[in-house]
Amino acid sequence: MILLFCLMIQQLPVGESYPNGISGVENGCTCHNAVPTDTVDILFEGLPEIYEANKTYTLNISVSGGAEPIENHTNLGGFNLWISNGVLSNLSNAVQVFSDNEVGHTVDGNDQRAWTVNWTAPDDDESTLIRYRLHVNTVNGDGVPSDDDKWNRKFGSFTGVNGGEIEPVSDLFLYGVPVVLILLSGGVYYREMRKLRTQAAAEEEE
Repeated sequence: MILLFCLMIQQLPVGESYPNGISGVENGCTCHNAVPTDTVDILFEGLPEIYEANKTYTLNISVSGGAEPIENHTNLGGFNLWISNGVLSNLSNAVQVFSDNEVGHTVDGNDQRAWTVNWTAPDDDESTLIRYRLHVNTVNGDGVPSDDDKWNRKFGSFTGVNGGEIEPVSDLFLYGVPVVLILLSGGVYYREMRKLRTQAAAEEEE
């Protein structure tokens, strides 16, 4: 009886499906599958390597691979994106905003595997480290969360650029410092050699 009960428990879904999106996704889409799957290939485009203050960037999220949709499927997938700074905003009814830092799919967005959002950079671009966390889920469309559904995630970070121009290194500093070091080294060498000669001459006279 105990063994039968354990087998039955293993067949139960580990959570509840959320076709209308869910916020606070940190550990992944574990209500569908316990671990991420490499066959879910996430393409995340639009984030800059170095952002400009107050500039708005259009971010494109799409996924390939993952769960194979069944015939007459009810849905295809979903996503959750969190960015530590700046403001996220939606561009269509496929995306909903949970907060300035988090967006996800809607019921309409649950029927596709590509989404577009806007991200507006913070006011300060001098040294802010921006971190992001993206989860994308692909489902087979049978309406039941299971191991047949596949998800994956991306993590990353980028920074702002200092608005001030970097002053070029002057030729005087670039060439003058090595020359001074060479002259000082030569002076020390000459002094030590003179000492040795004087000492040797004194020893010969003795």
